[in-house]
Amino acid sequence: MSLTQKYFCFAANPAANDGTAVAKAGYLVLGGATNLPASPNILRNAPFQLNLIKNGVFKAYAAEVLRVITVTPTAANSTDYRLVLSAEKGLTFNNNLPNEIQSVFTHSTPASGATATTIGDAFRAAINAHPFWSTRVVATGTTTLIITAKAGFPIFSAAGGPLLATVVSTAGSPEYGAKGADLLATGQFSTDTGLPVAGQNYSVMIFESKSQGESVLGNGSEEKTYLYINNGGNYAALITALSALVVR
Repeated sequence: MSLTQKYFCFAANPAANDGTAVAKAGYLVLGGATNLPASPNILRNAPFQLNLIKNGVFKAYAAEVLRVITVTPTAANSTDYRLVLSAEKGLTFNNNLPNEIQSVFTHSTPASGATATTIGDAFRAAINAHPFWSTRVVATGTTTLIITAKAGFPIFSAAGGPLLATVVSTAGSPEYGAKGADLLATGQFSTDTGLPVAGQNYSVMIFESKSQGESVLGNGSEEKTYLYINNGGNYAALITALSALVVR
């Protein structure tokens, strides 16, 4: 099975265009009679056969929220502590198949003098000096260990033993859709229509289409299409019309 990915960016036009997605003779034609500006311009009016669309999903733009996990040590002398951090290596624009990375941090307390602060200090130092985790989180706090995700990597998890109680203080969530500046930085879009716009946020509709030659066993090719749409003008009408066609 081979996978092809295509990327479009649309402007939700003023009221002069009603935003109705065009379905003609079993095809979805993006940009057609609705005169929607699209980038890249060369792909405007690209037809998608409706009966080949397998599934689709719409995600309204939402800014990321950084996860915060609070770890509360119970101090004990001559004791081994173990904290496991886990995260996805990352969802990139061209790779939506994440791989998990996991690291184990340990600390052994001395025969006397162990406190929640000294235990927290040991883990803070180790996490903030780690070649991977120092790029993903920041560890702060005093009597508690507060681990906060960094921008661009909002989700991670932490697990401690019975003497390291972990609580998710802020759940966190990834960014849905994309910022215009981030889309431009991918190089997937041309500037012939002025899209995407760096200062705007874009919701995303994603749908998968199978090839006409795809067999029951899944042989053949598959195409994944990303539609980025700014929230303005006829946005609501456009989303409603597109959802009716591609969201399964």
